[in-house]
This record gives sequence, structure tokens and C-alpha cells, in this order.
Amino acid sequence: MMKKRIVFIIGIFFLLSTLSCGDSGKGDLGRKELVRINKLSISIEEFRQMSEKQPLEGKMRLLDEKGMRDFLENYVITREVLYQEAKKKGFDKKEEILAKVDDFRRAMIIDALIEEELRGKSEATNEEIQRYYRENKSLFTEPVEVKVRHIVVNSEPVLKEVLTRLSKGESFEKLASTFNIDRTREDGGNLGYIRRGQLAPSFAQFEEAAFSLVKKGELSEVVRTPYGFHIIQLEEMRGANLRPLEQVRERIRFFLQAKKRQEAYLGYVKEVKSKASILINEKLWAEEEKRGEKTKEDKK
Repeated sequence: MMKKRIVFIIGIFFLLSTLSCGDSGKGDLGRKELVRINKLSISIEEFRQMSEKQPLEGKMRLLDEKGMRDFLENYVITREVLYQEAKKKGFDKKEEILAKVDDFRRAMIIDALIEEELRGKSEATNEEIQRYYRENKSLFTEPVEVKVRHIVVNSEPVLKEVLTRLSKGESFEKLASTFNIDRTREDGGNLGYIRRGQLAPSFAQFEEAAFSLVKKGELSEVVRTPYGFHIIQLEEMRGANLRPLEQVRERIRFFLQAKKRQEAYLGYVKEVKSKASILINEKLWAEEEKRGEKTKEDKK
């Protein structure tokens, strides 16, 4: 299958190398000259290089003749025609555009310098990963969570009836489905898992009661919140487990690499600055600061 695809692509290149985009100058094209746009010539090799520079999604569209031709006419040719037209109108000489080009060029050069200088300085060793894991175990410990149900009513007579029926051994879940005044009535009072600090401040007493329960099926004392009277039942408790190093190794590696890279970058900048001759006109800077403060006041 791969061989067929390679042969097919080579065939497409060969086909394109024999085509031109217009009627003018057909016989003047060289053997490896794919297209000529006014006076600019693009060879088949240059076209291949443009194709290779496309992102993966773009390359996927170049696997058949239609995709290749579309790329040639609607990207390569269109881009060049527009560029030539822009140059005719003097856009390549406009100061604001030249300034943007210079900013981009500077950024590319600085990025290349930083990549060169920081290469290999951000790697995190296994020893560093293990040490960070040992010294920061709290970061990798799952918080305690409790799965609870509750019965919530909004009157004391109803509360007394619920407590009486619970004392006789009636099902907590069925009583919740009968008496609850909130949406949990549909699921027997099920609140799912909650963790400390998850509930609103007005539910602090509710949260404390839920986390004071220890045994499965244990019931809390009556707790009052702005919503009414609650009785809580513990279904399950989980958490407080330290996740194994192997589960968090890559997370630690990513963090340490970013940290080491930032430290290496700041160190390198400090070193370069120390070697440079830098003079600041403090008098002029003070005037600029005053000007900035005045502008802020005028805007108020």
C-alpha cells in the first residue's frame, strides 16, 4: 500500500511538472520549472519543499491529484500573486510593516539563541523526580471524600415522624424518597461524594457532621441549615491515599523541566546583561514616569 502511494505521489509530481497555470509562455518553461508567475519561477523541487513544510493536516490533503493541484493553484500561486501585487503598491516599503517584520525577525533570532543556550539544561533526572515526590507528598495525596445520603425536611413535626420511623428500622433510602423536599428525593437522598471545603459556608455544620461519620450506614445527629433539618447517612469513604510515583512521574517531570528551563533562562539573561554596557538616562526616565502619571490622572 505504501509503495503504491509513493509511486502515485511521484506520478503527481511528474504530472505537475508538465503543467503551467496559464497559456502565456508554455513553451518557455524549463524541464524542472513547475510554474512561472510573471518573472518569478518556482521549480518542482521548491514546490516539494513547500509541500513538506505543511502541517500534518495539510499534508493529508496532498495525497491525491486534486489536493496537490488545489495546493498549487490556491496556495502557492495565489500567495505569490498577492505578494507581487502588494509589492507593486509599495506595501513592502511601509514603515509600519517593516517594523512588524523587524520585530518578527528579532523574535525568531532570540528564540533560536535561547533554544541553543538552554538545550539540555531543563532535563529532570530520576533522582530529582524522586526527591520532589518525597518532599511534596501532600501534592499527590488524594483528598478524603465521603459518599452520603440525607433526609431533609422543613418542619419539626415531619422531622419527629422521620426519626421515629428510623428508630423502628425503616429504610433510610425509602424515607428520603418519601419526605425529602429537594431533588434528591428522586434518588433516595443520594448526594454522591463530597470533600472538605466543597460546600458553601452556610453548610459548614452539615459538612462537619458528614465527615464525623466513620462506619458505613452510620447516621448523624440532626443538622440545621437554611434549607431545613438534615439527617445524614454515610455510605462510603475514600481518599487519603498517596498516589504511587509511577502514576505521577510524568507530571513531576513536566513541572521540573519547566522550572529548570525558567531558572536557566533567567540565569542566562543575568549573565548576558552583566557582560553588556547598559546606561539608563534616569533624568529622562523620571520625566517619562511623570508624563505617565499625568496621563492616568487625565483619564480619571
